[in-house]
Amino acid sequence: MSRTYRATVRGRFEDLTDDQRQRLRDDQDAHGMFAAKFTPEGTFLYAPELIGYEFRYLLTIDEESPEDADIATRMEAEEAAATAIRARGFQGRITGVSLVCLEDVKIRGRGRS
Repeated sequence: MSRTYRATVRGRFEDLTDDQRQRLRDDQDAHGMFAAKFTPEGTFLYAPELIGYEFRYLLTIDEESPEDADIATRMEAEEAAATAIRARGFQGRITGVSLVCLEDVKIRGRGRS
């Protein structure tokens, strides 16, 4: 069974140096809320305060059950975010993961007149 998720991984920066802070501030426009979208490779977002960060992923997972798919998605998203933050030269810790399965989202029809 294939399920598609929007995964949001939140974290906190740790031990940022002055150079890292300046680099993040210089790149802020490309990583603010206006850049927020869910992509397979992940979108890296952070606020100017440089306290927390967020990665947004669009992941498709094949598992036997919805419960297994939820677990696999959470693990994949956490690992991707941890790898991505290190690849950017930063340290951080994950503080939370939220998932929305697109197959479970109910579209409400227009109201009747």
